[in-house]
Amino acid sequence: MPNQGEVLELIAERMERGKSTSSAEVVEEYDLEETAACGHLKRLWRERLVETVSSRPLRFKFRLTPGESLRDLRFKIAPRGKARLRWIEGQEEQEDWL
Repeated sequence: MPNQGEVLELIAERMERGKSTSSAEVVEEYDLEETAACGHLKRLWRERLVETVSSRPLRFKFRLTPGESLRDLRFKIAPRGKARLRWIEGQEEQEDWL
């Protein structure tokens, strides 16, 4: 089971290649159940580490509209997500140093 940082890194790598990420790509990459992949994306989205590719109504920018499925959305890394990846990288470097 991947952790939050690994899924965030996948989204960042795909974005560097000009691609957005859906739950289907997370399922394929990590061999997860669809509900687990959606859970990862939902947490990242709620924490504002990723954002949707399509424009959304302001009040639904970081949550689903009534009747909407997370499976239909595509995500890209948000500036806050890039900062989190830099922080994770710094933590890993500190652990290597110790």
